[in-house]
Amino acid sequence: MRLLSEIIDDVVSGERPSHEECYQALQVYRLMLNIDHRSYREELMKEKRDPEWIRKKKAETSFNMYKDALSISPDKWLGRR
Repeated sequence: MRLLSEIIDDVVSGERPSHEECYQALQVYRLMLNIDHRSYREELMKEKRDPEWIRKKKAETSFNMYKDALSISPDKWLGRR
Protein backbone atom coordinates (compact mmCIF):
# COMPACT_ATOMS: atom_id res chain seq x y z
CA MET A 1 0.00 0.00 0.00
CA ARG A 2 1.15 3.55 -0.72
CA LEU A 3 2.18 6.10 1.89
CA LEU A 4 -0.61 7.99 3.62
CA SER A 5 0.78 11.25 2.21
CA GLU A 6 0.50 9.89 -1.35
CA ILE A 7 -3.11 8.86 -0.78
CA ILE A 8 -3.96 12.28 0.65
CA ASP A 9 -2.15 14.04 -2.22
CA ASP A 10 -4.32 12.11 -4.69
CA VAL A 11 -7.49 13.15 -2.88
CA VAL A 12 -6.40 16.80 -2.82
CA SER A 13 -5.55 16.76 -6.54
CA GLY A 14 -8.89 15.19 -7.49
CA GLU A 15 -7.59 11.68 -8.12
CA ARG A 16 -9.45 8.68 -6.74
CA PRO A 17 -7.43 6.33 -4.56
CA SER A 18 -8.72 2.79 -4.29
CA HIS A 19 -11.54 2.00 -1.90
CA GLU A 20 -9.12 0.05 0.32
CA GLU A 21 -6.65 2.95 0.48
CA CYS A 22 -9.42 5.39 1.40
CA TYR A 23 -10.77 3.02 4.03
CA GLN A 24 -7.36 2.48 5.64
CA ALA A 25 -6.51 6.22 5.51
CA LEU A 26 -9.82 7.08 7.17
CA GLN A 27 -9.12 4.54 9.92
CA VAL A 28 -5.74 6.16 10.60
CA TYR A 29 -7.23 9.65 10.80
CA ARG A 30 -10.08 8.44 13.00
CA LEU A 31 -7.66 6.90 15.49
CA MET A 32 -5.39 9.95 15.52
CA LEU A 33 -8.40 12.22 16.06
CA ASN A 34 -9.54 10.06 18.97
CA ILE A 35 -6.07 10.21 20.55
CA ASP A 36 -5.87 14.00 20.20
CA HIS A 37 -9.46 14.58 21.28
CA ARG A 38 -8.96 12.58 24.46
CA SER A 39 -5.79 14.50 25.30
CA TYR A 40 -7.42 17.89 24.67
CA ARG A 41 -10.54 16.96 26.62
CA GLU A 42 -8.50 15.80 29.61
CA GLU A 43 -6.57 19.08 29.63
CA LEU A 44 -9.72 21.18 29.38
CA MET A 45 -11.50 19.30 32.15
CA LYS A 46 -8.67 19.67 34.67
CA GLU A 47 -9.16 22.11 37.48
CA LYS A 48 -5.49 23.03 37.26
CA ARG A 49 -3.67 23.07 33.92
CA ASP A 50 -0.44 21.21 33.37
CA PRO A 51 2.77 23.25 33.36
CA GLU A 52 3.61 24.89 30.07
CA TRP A 53 6.50 22.51 29.29
CA ILE A 54 4.14 19.51 29.56
CA ARG A 55 1.57 21.18 27.29
CA LYS A 56 4.30 21.93 24.75
CA LYS A 57 5.49 18.31 24.88
CA LYS A 58 1.92 17.09 24.29
CA ALA A 59 1.60 19.44 21.29
CA GLU A 60 4.91 18.21 19.91
CA THR A 61 3.84 14.59 20.38
CA SER A 62 0.59 15.28 18.51
CA PHE A 63 2.46 16.96 15.64
CA ASN A 64 4.92 14.06 15.39
CA MET A 65 2.09 11.50 15.40
CA TYR A 66 0.55 13.09 12.29
CA LYS A 67 3.94 13.67 10.63
CA ASP A 68 5.01 10.07 11.21
CA ALA A 69 1.67 8.70 9.99
CA LEU A 70 2.06 10.55 6.69
CA SER A 71 5.43 8.90 6.07
CA ILE A 72 4.24 5.28 6.20
CA SER A 73 1.40 3.28 4.72
CA PRO A 74 -1.89 3.22 6.62
CA ASP A 75 -1.82 -0.56 7.06
CA LYS A 76 1.62 -0.36 8.70
CA TRP A 77 0.50 2.50 10.98
CA LEU A 78 -2.50 0.38 11.99
CA GLY A 79 -0.19 -2.59 12.64
CA ARG A 80 -1.79 -4.79 10.03
CA ARG A 81 1.35 -5.58 7.99
